[in-house]
Amino acid sequence: MHKGERFTKGIDEFNSGLFFECHDTLEEIWNEERNPELKKFYHGLIHITVGFYHLTNHNFRGASSQFKKAIDKLGTYPRVYMDIKLEELLNEVKFWLEKAERAMNGEVENLNLENLPKIKSIDEK
Repeated sequence: MHKGERFTKGIDEFNSGLFFECHDTLEEIWNEERNPELKKFYHGLIHITVGFYHLTNHNFRGASSQFKKAIDKLGTYPRVYMDIKLEELLNEVKFWLEKAERAMNGEVENLNLENLPKIKSIDEK
């Protein structure tokens, strides 16, 4: 399977809530990537994936840490990158970062994990 197919597979895994599997798929691509800009992009997506993995396992500190790393890595990229609506995704990550930090302080009653974000391409609404 070439990189484009694996990237699509990783996005499909993320959008299906298969965060552990998505992490493995994206990590394969990240390990092979030689372009520093793309490598950093994949690494940022991995942080997002691991953050949601931690969040769904109620490891709020781990989720918070990973979300912050993702925002730091991806914050300078354009609004759309590699056909991904990156700005929209980062806004979702920031929203869930706030929820994770509130959950660390005991506010878990408002933590509804049913509406987790999706990675959307530019052809999706």
